[in-house]
Amino acid sequence: MSSTAIRAISPADLDIACEVVGLAFADNPNTLAIARGDPARAERIMRAGVRVGKLGRPASTAIVAEHGGDIVGVLNAAAWPECQMSLGEKLKTAPAMIKAIGSALPRAFAMLTAWEKHDPKQAHWHIGPIAVRPGLQGQGIGSTMLGSFLETVDAAGLPAYLETDVDRNVPLYERFGFKIIARADINGVDNRFLWRAAAQSQPI
Repeated sequence: MSSTAIRAISPADLDIACEVVGLAFADNPNTLAIARGDPARAERIMRAGVRVGKLGRPASTAIVAEHGGDIVGVLNAAAWPECQMSLGEKLKTAPAMIKAIGSALPRAFAMLTAWEKHDPKQAHWHIGPIAVRPGLQGQGIGSTMLGSFLETVDAAGLPAYLETDVDRNVPLYERFGFKIIARADINGVDNRFLWRAAAQSQPI
């Protein structure tokens, strides 16, 4: 989308950024599996969960896409090893996560545990979620955010890593140099784990 500006997230953006992620992931296979197929519940779970587990963390580095003064996209990332919550963080955020997810917690825990298992144990940037407001998807906003953030990744000389459960996302990520290194069925959903090697380095 033309005239889309990419900038760092600010504390004042947090509410709207969480809203964008919630709306964008309301029909996501993983989120729907956690919410037992209820899109409204999936949206609420993702909106609350991304605040606690992603955008609200001190380790989070996030950017937003802005168009016409409105936030239309969000990309979150964290550098290894802080990309995974420490035990202390998990205990601290547990009450908020239980409140946000409720009876869906076992399914959410299964997904997060599998994701943590696949996270490479070497220095990298862990990217996700990448969200674009519904109605504006497919217009290049996600690609613009990802391309912008990968410039930061390349400047640091680090690899990048992400997960996806959406088939159409795989060719997009492959165009940016990501390759599938593993996949897993989680709650009946095909999850793929992708790695983008740093310049001059060997693939994992």
